Amino acid sequence: MCAKAISNMRGGYMAKLSKKKQDELIQKEINRLNDVFKDLSDDKKEAAKELIERVAFMTVTLEILEDDIKTKGPTYMFENGKQKMLVENPAQKSYNTMINRYTSTYKELFNLLPKEVVEVNEEETDAFLAFNRKWNGNR
Repeated sequence: MCAKAISNMRGGYMAKLSKKKQDELIQKEINRLNDVFKDLSDDKKEAAKELIERVAFMTVTLEILEDDIKTKGPTYMFENGKQKMLVENPAQKSYNTMINRYTSTYKELFNLLPKEVVEVNEEETDAFLAFNRKWNGNR
């Protein structure tokens, strides 16, 4: 789900999303992913179900964190009395951790898809083998 789609749906600052709205966005992402993986075999669909739910949750959460980082920046000036220091935005740290898990989980999910079978044209194969024999024979 792209940031613009979520941005248009939320109508304001992402971190202010209610749990209900977050659940709606997560469900929308689950539906989208279910459509992408609809042709999986039944046993793989069962394995994909939880991965899809996790990816959908992380997608929405990452969008929320991303919005917070864009709004507040990756770092901010922390003040404690007279002491001031530049610190990392906690949303940035959460984002960095989650994006790695998101990528890994997405990879697991895509590994459930069947590998593409490439059809081989016999005429092209025969022509290639003939060319290859001729080429190797002249060396």
